[in-house]
Amino acid sequence: MKLDASILKDFFLDSSLSDFFKEIDIFYIDFISHTAQSCTTLRSLGYEDPDLLKVMENFPVHESDRERANLQLQRIWSGQIETFIDAFRLASKDGSSYRWLRFTLKVLLRNSEKRPKIVVGHVVDLDDLITSQEEIRERLVEIDTMRELFTAINKSLDFSETFSRTIDQLRRIIPFDRACAESLEDGRLVVVAGYGYNDSDLSGLVFPAHGVENPAVRAIEERRIVICNDVQHSFPGFINATEEFTAMSWLGIPLIYEKKVIGLLTLDNKELNAYSDQHVRIASELSEYIAIALEHARRHQLVTRQAMTDKLTGLANRYGLETHGLEVFQKAIEQEHSIGVLIIDIDHFKQINDTYGHAYGDVVLQTIALTIRGQIRTRDYAIRYGGEEFVVLLPELGTREALIVAERLRNKIAQIKMEDNKKMPTVSIGIYAAIPGTLDILHEFIRKADMALYAAKEAGRNRSRVWSISPEFYGEK
Repeated sequence: MKLDASILKDFFLDSSLSDFFKEIDIFYIDFISHTAQSCTTLRSLGYEDPDLLKVMENFPVHESDRERANLQLQRIWSGQIETFIDAFRLASKDGSSYRWLRFTLKVLLRNSEKRPKIVVGHVVDLDDLITSQEEIRERLVEIDTMRELFTAINKSLDFSETFSRTIDQLRRIIPFDRACAESLEDGRLVVVAGYGYNDSDLSGLVFPAHGVENPAVRAIEERRIVICNDVQHSFPGFINATEEFTAMSWLGIPLIYEKKVIGLLTLDNKELNAYSDQHVRIASELSEYIAIALEHARRHQLVTRQAMTDKLTGLANRYGLETHGLEVFQKAIEQEHSIGVLIIDIDHFKQINDTYGHAYGDVVLQTIALTIRGQIRTRDYAIRYGGEEFVVLLPELGTREALIVAERLRNKIAQIKMEDNKKMPTVSIGIYAAIPGTLDILHEFIRKADMALYAAKEAGRNRSRVWSISPEFYGEK
């Protein structure tokens, strides 16, 4: 049977049937007479009868669905297909919202150029179903994130690794561009780890934890998660660690361990209004586990640091050299950077102990250690190597720069005045610097610096010497 346009039009627009078609969400478009009949669901989105002609020419769908929707329309208009069934997020007429709809579209008549003349369609509102499915999916992700977070707690006690694992899991369910872990110490929030920053950005960064009215202090004092969706107007005194990034939204999670606030985990987002009550709920469910993970790792880090520290001088000990020192050396290998090694020996230290006693000898060791710390960079690594010897690792410094550091140290120590006019001994320093290769080892660098130290001692002490094929002396003659 050949379909006739007038018969189809009379059928779909018949007064006794049109209300029924509208109720069951069937719509009709006649491109010949430019007439159309909308349906209940499309009307709820603002699309009346005349609007359907424009809708069929260009689906106003969500940008994520646009390519797929345009392809379906193109296939319909070109005559490649007569029917399509697909789901899209259709925008309301005023563009204020989207709704998931499943479209079934059928071309009933075409003209001589194969263009559609009459189209009939059916829509099914999937919004509640898809929203429920999305909520279930998000909840499953949250549950999986909790499981992964529990695994992270037990998998490693390294603080940096635990922080990194925690951030990786949080990013699955809470949007943020940067994050900071801040430890509560003596009424201040001290930044101890960060995500999205360079190490230098966070070095020495400290925030007040009390006495200031801002969201961070409120999170600490009220022991609750706080969101700020307009940082510039609602967070007085907020500090962006770098000029390249401006936080627009902020979320603060107080870290509570054994009923005590131990710090704050902060999340920054470069978009306004990035956080909602849902994010607060998620963070609330995870905050206890995050606090446990970070506190266990922090305590382990503290114990490890104590094990690596010489109790008398506060510098690293031999264990520190064999652990962190090797990491510093390995980094120089990987980055193909020079590293300088100083080995420092106190001149005539036995005489100091014999003359003034071992208690004064300890004071001398502490004084020299304090001087070393004051004359080197934060990235450098100072070790009490044993007895009256110290080793200093100088990343990214060549021979000339290492020599400058050595001479500055030697001269500074020589100028120290002790109480009661007691003698302050001088030091001799051996220096070696080079770009290490993959087959080099740290102890070979130390051995060469030690050979230079031996030569400095032989030459009269209180001087620096650089290890080389043609050695040179520096300092007092």
